[in-house]
Amino acid sequence: MRLSFVLFVSSLLVVAACGGNAPKAPPAVVPAAPALAKLALAQKPAGAVAVVDAKKAGPADACVVSGRVANLVPGFAVLTLMDTSLPYCSEKNKEDGCKTPWDYCCESADTRTANSLLVEVRDANGKPIAGSLGDLRLLDAVTVAGKLTKDEHGNHVMLATGWFRDARPELPADLRWPQ
Repeated sequence: MRLSFVLFVSSLLVVAACGGNAPKAPPAVVPAAPALAKLALAQKPAGAVAVVDAKKAGPADACVVSGRVANLVPGFAVLTLMDTSLPYCSEKNKEDGCKTPWDYCCESADTRTANSLLVEVRDANGKPIAGSLGDLRLLDAVTVAGKLTKDEHGNHVMLATGWFRDARPELPADLRWPQ
């Protein structure tokens, strides 16, 4: 009896949580940590290259890369930048109904890997800084300045010294931003 009641209440909570037709709302903006807020640039850095081109060129002490935010790591100054030549889901076909276009789920894992770049802001000890990147949001077009590195596993990592938000896309009215 108790198990049936618990299952019934749980199913009601799941249905209520799914909400169906909740209005589109941007995620709440957590102010950038003071150490990170100063990295938001007032002007777009010159000489930006695409993610794929930066990775092809290899490590560089000074590099400027443009792309789209495909992932933000909660609580840390870490994001994934996707090459803008790779359209996000629903970008070309608004009717395809993708509810999570920022994850590029319409592309293969190999394509996502080839077109993405990890971006981190690190402290003096080389650890990612804890904190919010402020008003950066998934799918924002950004230009990042910093140092491009390659780790022992062959992964490229951009150590950001600053970024500029170039644009924010318009998305379908029924899309719900992740919270």
